[in-house]
Amino acid sequence: MRIARVHIEHFRSIKETTFIPSSYCVLVGENNTGKSNVLRAINLVLGEAWPSERSFSEEDFFSQDTSKDIVIQVYFDKEIQDQPNGYQVGIAGFELRCKAYKKLVGKKPAGTLKVDYVCINSNGKGIVYPATRLKKGEKYEGQWLPLRVSNDRREEIPFIYVGVLREYDRQNPGNRWSILRKIFNEVNTDFLNDKTRVDVTLADGAMQKLTRKDAFERTVKDAYKYLRTDMFVDIEKRLAANAMDQMGLDPGEGKITLHFESHDPTHVFKSLQLYVDQMGITSPAGEVGAGLQSAIVVGIFRTYEELKKEGAVFAVEEPEVFLHPQKARYFEAVLRRLSENGNQVFLTTHSPIFVRIDQPETVAKVHRTKDRGTWISQATKVEIAENDRKALRLMTEFDAQRNELFFASKVMLVEGITEKIALSLVFRALGIDINQSGISIVECGGKTKLPLFVLVVKALGIPYIVLADEDTHKDRPEKENNKHKQWNEALQNVADADRLFFLKPDFESEVGLPHDESEKVSQALIRFQSMKAAEVPDCLKNPINRLLEIDKR
Repeated sequence: MRIARVHIEHFRSIKETTFIPSSYCVLVGENNTGKSNVLRAINLVLGEAWPSERSFSEEDFFSQDTSKDIVIQVYFDKEIQDQPNGYQVGIAGFELRCKAYKKLVGKKPAGTLKVDYVCINSNGKGIVYPATRLKKGEKYEGQWLPLRVSNDRREEIPFIYVGVLREYDRQNPGNRWSILRKIFNEVNTDFLNDKTRVDVTLADGAMQKLTRKDAFERTVKDAYKYLRTDMFVDIEKRLAANAMDQMGLDPGEGKITLHFESHDPTHVFKSLQLYVDQMGITSPAGEVGAGLQSAIVVGIFRTYEELKKEGAVFAVEEPEVFLHPQKARYFEAVLRRLSENGNQVFLTTHSPIFVRIDQPETVAKVHRTKDRGTWISQATKVEIAENDRKALRLMTEFDAQRNELFFASKVMLVEGITEKIALSLVFRALGIDINQSGISIVECGGKTKLPLFVLVVKALGIPYIVLADEDTHKDRPEKENNKHKQWNEALQNVADADRLFFLKPDFESEVGLPHDESEKVSQALIRFQSMKAAEVPDCLKNPINRLLEIDKR
């Protein structure tokens, strides 16, 4: 089961937004647009902490306006079937709602927060069920109650949240919401059901055949006696005596015995602790450096993926943190495979390593404006032929620079590296810092690839300009000119007319550069490096001015 839709209202920077995540969903956007708020909202509904009034404060309401409820709805791709009091229901999702009382209610003053955590149908309406069990053949006329989210219902969607600081302690087996706990759950079941008998040496030296579980229990108890100091035993006795006194029982009457164990007999693996041996020093994994803890957590992901586990929803904030580029690329591959093997992965990132031009449907672009707050634009299904997707994939396989367009406020699409270098210098000559302005100049590997990039930026609503060669020459054979005309038409069919600028006949001729591939890049550096604003030709200045005019969506 995975998350099929998320709807959020009046939570932090989010006034209202709805998005449909894919099995691999990457949230991208500028700093402070609200990417983390989206994941926090989902984490409130499905994560480790049970949502309550203490989960919220006045600051969590959009613009701190408590007159409107915070609403977080998470829908699933399959309904959870249940029969409360014999009444069949199909749970399509969970809704978490936080509201502030507008006036005094009972002893609760105005402003007191109240949380409702209920099951909803596919239309977002709360599910109700009969207060008493239905009786066959009788019409029910009693009270109907809201169906609240229970622990069992919540655990149908195992959600694992990994923050920016990837501390190991949040992923150890003792944490029921961790990856290792999910891995060891199956190990524990296998251990408890293992009937294999092993040899165990008893205290008198005799050998006995026991199951692994019984052998472990006996060995632990033999070792445990060394911990039982007089002070330890005294504490156990005092706890038992005080519990009996609290219940009004006399000694010997309904006697209660309490004792401590160093492990949970029903799940012995959850008490495991990971230790790191390094340079002759042994340390708990939760106490080593942040970089090593992060590497351990990534290693846990890799192990989970290698074991082909499925059925979990992962939310990872900034997976690139603490990782060298090569290791980040490997982690990206691990996360992709997790999503392909029956899991769902959510990411927030500032790294082009974790997005792919050939899969724009996996990207959720996060925006934020003063009036609208945080909102998300997505590409549902971009019409790109499979061969073209493969071509785009190859173009970014070992060079993620083109993927930067997903993070840009505005994009200028050009054919090749010469144009990219020249335009970067032209922007500088005009006094425009493209990095400060969030502008990316993306070289698309030739004119034939330009339409593919246009489809991607349009699908995500990223403002763009295309600068392309017309490539029709008087001295060129008619057949070749016709081929370029067809490519130009293909580009015109996908690009908006006011966003498309043709250089006639081509870039090199317009700006006075040689056509020789071995010379034109170096000549472009010489030609544009010392260029003044007044010297910028109109064929380059006009598309730049048009790009600057385009408002963000």
